[in-house]
Amino acid sequence: MKYDIYVFEEKKTASFLKKAMAEYEKRLSRYCKITCRFIRKQNEWEKILKNNPDSIAILPGKDSVSSEMFSEQINCWETGGMGKRVFLVPPEGEKGMRQNVFPLSDFTMENGLTALILLEQIYRGYRILHNHPYHK
Repeated sequence: MKYDIYVFEEKKTASFLKKAMAEYEKRLSRYCKITCRFIRKQNEWEKILKNNPDSIAILPGKDSVSSEMFSEQINCWETGGMGKRVFLVPPEGEKGMRQNVFPLSDFTMENGLTALILLEQIYRGYRILHNHPYHK
């Protein structure tokens, strides 16, 4: 399975967040291919939106899913033959503009932190899916 995460970077993401994201990308490499890209220009963002109509927007919301439910969703994507999943962490004002929304948390967070938590949740989902302990 391949995951592409696009993050609209309104302001420069802190280096410690990018370092933590790289760590999760490394850990996830045993389960899937995953890339996280930062977009700063609005016209690039609009092109990504246009080219990925089935993407999932990560927005704050009250109906966030548990780690177990997210693990089941990952399993459905993989067994259903879906080869690629695209996640978008949109600019602040782009709420409700997407059909496919994944409420990661009730909290509104900086986009870099949102992407880090998404990576962590994907990692946790794979650990659950493969019956591996999350904590060492």
